[in-house]
Amino acid sequence: MADMAQTQIAREAPFLEDYRRRLMDSVFAATDKAITPQERAIAPFDAFQQAGFGEAATQAGYTYDPNTGGLTKTGIASYEPAMNLAEQTALSGIPALQQAQKQYDPSTSNYQQFFDKYQSDVTQEALKQMDQEAAKAQSNLAGQATMAGAFGGARYGVQQAELAKNLQDIKSQRIFQDLSNNFQQAQSNAMNTFEQAQARNLGVGQALGQSAQGIAGLGQLGFGLGQAGIGSLAQFGGQRQADQQARADEVLRLTTERQNEPLKRLGFIGDILSRTPSINQTYGQQPVPYTNPLMGAIGAGISGLGTFGSIFAKD
Repeated sequence: MADMAQTQIAREAPFLEDYRRRLMDSVFAATDKAITPQERAIAPFDAFQQAGFGEAATQAGYTYDPNTGGLTKTGIASYEPAMNLAEQTALSGIPALQQAQKQYDPSTSNYQQFFDKYQSDVTQEALKQMDQEAAKAQSNLAGQATMAGAFGGARYGVQQAELAKNLQDIKSQRIFQDLSNNFQQAQSNAMNTFEQAQARNLGVGQALGQSAQGIAGLGQLGFGLGQAGIGSLAQFGGQRQADQQARADEVLRLTTERQNEPLKRLGFIGDILSRTPSINQTYGQQPVPYTNPLMGAIGAGISGLGTFGSIFAKD
């Protein structure tokens, strides 16, 4: 029997095989070429940001080096002069406030300078008038005694002595009253002057305290305005830096796209070819039926032995 072996071979159409070979050559050529990835450029700080850094350093008492980013202590912060002046102003008001808390002490007051220097003249004038009135009374007493014929008598002497005693009592009472009034008036004026001075001390202390707060507020306001300006510089600079960074990123994207574009073309062609149907050729091989001669001889021998045995069995 003839050999019926068949061989099946699956292959693409020749023109597709040529395309695929050329594609592989292009892939090898593209991958053999070294592609150096481009580093991502980082946008530097903008001029506005650099100015903000410098201003912030100045406010803090430093000098900012835009080349190295270093800080050097050069002076005091911008708010410190106002704070120092506010502290000095507040401290200067403390003695006045302490003085305003003291109480009036008559024993240590200078009330003598408040005595009415004309009070003695007034008193002397009053005593003079009292003497004149006493002389009139004495004259009247003598006239009455003369008319009664008792002038020079004991009764007249008693009345005259009583009149003189009353005059002295009245004069002493007036002197003491004037001195007392003058003293009380001097003490009252001294106290009023002391209280007015205390009120002025209190007002000065409070005014200095308010001035200190105002100075500190101005320093704080100035520092705050400076910080706001720095914030504006940082905001403007940040926007410009973001724009520069976006431009640098776009350059990187385009460069990367240009580097990958040949590989994308090869991938596109590969995708096209992978979706193109192939022409299949099949080669098959079918084995021919085969009988082993040795096995046939063995079978015939066994059969003969059986016949030979049956012959002997019949005997």
